[in-house]
Amino acid sequence: MHLDLTISPAPRAARALVLSAVAAAWLCAFPPAARAEETPGAPGAAAPSAPLPPATGRQVRTAILRSVEYLRSVQAPGGTWPDYAQEGGVTALAAYALLAAGVAPEDPAMGAALAAVRRTPNDFTYVTALKALALAAADPKKYADDIQLCADRLVFFQGPTGGWGYGRCGPAAPDPNVDRGRPSKAAELALRRICERPDASNTQFAVLALSEAEHAGAKVPPDAWQKAERFLRAGQLPGGGWGYVYHDPDPAEAYGSMTAAVAASLLLCHDRLARQEPAEASADRLAAVEKGLDWMAARFTLQENPGRALAWYYFWLYGLERAAVAGGRRTYGDHDWFREGAAMLVHGQRPDGAWTERIYHDALCLLFLAKGYRPLLVQRLQWEGAWRRDPRDLDHLVRYLGRRAGGEPVAWQTVAPSAPLGDWLAAPILHVAGKGPLRMLAANVPQLKAYVEQGGLVLFDAEGGDAAFLESVRTMLAREFPESRLEPLPADHPIYRAVHAVGAAPPAPGPPAAGTPPAPPTPLPLEALNLGCRAAVLVARHGLAGEWAAGDPSRPNDALRLGENLALYTTAGDTLPERLAPAAILALPPDAPPPRGANRIGQVQHDGDWQPRPYALPSLLKEAAERFGVALVSRPEPVRLADLGLGRFHVLYMTGHRAPHFTDQEKANLREYLDRGGVLWAEACCGRAAFDRAFRELAGGLFADARLEELPADHPIYKGKVGTPIQDVAYTAAVQAESPALRRPVLLGLSRGGHLAVIYSPYGMACGLDGLRTYGARALAPADARRLATNILLYALAF
Repeated sequence: MHLDLTISPAPRAARALVLSAVAAAWLCAFPPAARAEETPGAPGAAAPSAPLPPATGRQVRTAILRSVEYLRSVQAPGGTWPDYAQEGGVTALAAYALLAAGVAPEDPAMGAALAAVRRTPNDFTYVTALKALALAAADPKKYADDIQLCADRLVFFQGPTGGWGYGRCGPAAPDPNVDRGRPSKAAELALRRICERPDASNTQFAVLALSEAEHAGAKVPPDAWQKAERFLRAGQLPGGGWGYVYHDPDPAEAYGSMTAAVAASLLLCHDRLARQEPAEASADRLAAVEKGLDWMAARFTLQENPGRALAWYYFWLYGLERAAVAGGRRTYGDHDWFREGAAMLVHGQRPDGAWTERIYHDALCLLFLAKGYRPLLVQRLQWEGAWRRDPRDLDHLVRYLGRRAGGEPVAWQTVAPSAPLGDWLAAPILHVAGKGPLRMLAANVPQLKAYVEQGGLVLFDAEGGDAAFLESVRTMLAREFPESRLEPLPADHPIYRAVHAVGAAPPAPGPPAAGTPPAPPTPLPLEALNLGCRAAVLVARHGLAGEWAAGDPSRPNDALRLGENLALYTTAGDTLPERLAPAAILALPPDAPPPRGANRIGQVQHDGDWQPRPYALPSLLKEAAERFGVALVSRPEPVRLADLGLGRFHVLYMTGHRAPHFTDQEKANLREYLDRGGVLWAEACCGRAAFDRAFRELAGGLFADARLEELPADHPIYKGKVGTPIQDVAYTAAVQAESPALRRPVLLGLSRGGHLAVIYSPYGMACGLDGLRTYGARALAPADARRLATNILLYALAF
């Protein structure tokens, strides 16, 4: 909220005398706080002398809570905060920030604030815009009428050139009485021209408010977006940046906070205009935005507002967040904007929870942290070619998801192929979209494969069904995953069914019979490559991005609904990792010869997907060796039952998804191994029924005088004779749905001469050993899976 009277160098001196009186008259209208120089000084850590330690997620959450409490502590009993210049503006901004930080609209103090916001007249652009933002964030339905009034007023304030000035500008006519110390008629007319003159600052707040109002259900005339876009585009200076008032093209006019705000505003205009214009116009607008973001990247600093020293510094912080979130930008140049900004704010916050002496500055800091800290659901890969730069698709997806994915708003961003694997793993979905052959450096392809193997899901999205893109993706997948095939996703797969039925069978031809319910939607054509327990790679051969971009988050189409299914599938209903947590990268121990005397574990190879979770058992072996001092090999050794010398293994481990098949000789070798004191430990990975049936049949046919039976509750495995006592366990949602009362561990055993030779779990345990989420797994909860698996291993080795 500022009035910048700076002029480009050449005409500045000529206009200085004229504008000095105008500026003086204008400032008389504001209280002393508004007349102070907008230079906040070093904001705790805004100009650090040395690099700050990185902020942790806990520190960010604490800083947000402390800021919330501070703003509450300085709220007046009537629900307001002290105004800066225009009545109600600070109250609306503080309320908006608190709502973004998670304060409930039903909170009594927030209720009082919203009541005050509603009473605020719609006289000024800033205030009306902030009022719309606060009410839309609180409850779009409850405040629908108020939001529409704000939108209507903002449309009324829009000038003929498409920009916005301050709104209402003083009395209806200048006061001709000049002998009482009042401004002259000429000065007052000049003041009015300044007031009504459109500027980038008022315009960017108006555009943001109209965007949120429209998302809340308000009606905004289409030409408002067209005019705003033309105004904003016209002000871009040759270097790519923007200044406050548009006039002579002096590059020195550009500065950081305005450039960030206008770039974000153009993306909001783009969201409305790209639906009805040629692709060339959209590409031209995105290029202008990219040029502005490049201007910011080249001048990125948190020590000042580029081009304005410390003036309007906190608007620079807020602009960084807005532009980055709107465009899915992870970095500006080499700078991770959120990590660096969060470190500065966390370490610069005062003990009372404030950062500055001004409420609206603190509200902007809170908005930076609250919106920037949202967990990531999806990242888009910036591959070396025509990757999709349009942000509307993923923006629509995360806006539609709202709090559906993990209970809190989610975010998206881009990631470079050269980024470390930990950065790739920051989100469970990697979106690779574009046109033309997918070009990736040879050094980056293993990174993509590692992302998949570490639990990530890659969605290859052929923009417009581009054949060259599809062909290159298929070729790469065949080369990198030779043991897996890309196949059509079955219509009953959870990605089509988890929340919404968007993958049902196509409707029968012909009109439906009378009384027949509407046919389910036609499936969206996806192909999947499965790794172990999950679909790890998806290919949208006709493109999903365009459908997401065309969809309305408030009235979702099938593509957006499928996106919700996909979010649930990849997260398995769990919360997403917090934004600043380092990714847990799984690693196999070195494949070295086992030390002398170490217990050797063999993993049975078969044709039923014998190694669906390669990191699970090595993780267990490592923990058992470290916690209990057991001499163990670092990883299981693959072995076939047809091999000679099974007796060298103290335990054989077997898992899978599909039904394994064994020859009579392999079964005979297994019988001999068990009769000589060996132990076969098996589990149905993810509780898959096909493996479960096949294993029960295998075990039932091994010995005529022994069968699989459930172990009693007092068995040493449960009693913790080795390991820890286990009485009750928790199961995943899939097990709870079919057996709500099940709380006990379920293991089956087969004994030979008092020796427990076979230990079998019909519920998966490997899901809890590698930490990778698996939707729909019939398994033990991770912590209990690890406890029970440890007890089984120790018992098998000791007895």
